[in-house]
Amino acid sequence: MLNKRSIVAWVMALLVAFLASCGSPTPPPTYSDAQLQKIELSAAGIQALRDRMDELESLIQQGEWVNVRTFIHGPLGDLRSKTTYLTQSLLLPKDKTPVLDAAKEIFEDLEDIDVAAAEGDKNQALSNYKEAVADFDTFLGLVPKNS
Repeated sequence: MLNKRSIVAWVMALLVAFLASCGSPTPPPTYSDAQLQKIELSAAGIQALRDRMDELESLIQQGEWVNVRTFIHGPLGDLRSKTTYLTQSLLLPKDKTPVLDAAKEIFEDLEDIDVAAAEGDKNQALSNYKEAVADFDTFLGLVPKNS
């Protein structure tokens, strides 16, 4: 025979299962206005770096390879920390992966420009520059904005 404790345990288990199945799903997380403001502020710093990319193109066109490499490691050197802060600290998990992937593409393009500059390959550097600008725009397009 079953004792009273086992019967009570079974009844409680069935009750919990029933109540869990009747619960409504929670809505997906969204950004608050304060979070969106922080994201926009962070994205503005990244946009400022994007706006300086014309300087890099000019240096590539002139074949100033030392200055190209200095620009990549100098003014654009903050890019990795800024994108990491934005993706890891401010974005919801569902938005992190595509934004992080776009940031990685930018870094790869900048590394390729750096290699082309070290080799003095103007055509390759310009090609990688165009890819970097496109990836920058993709990155900024993926960042959530305040409606």
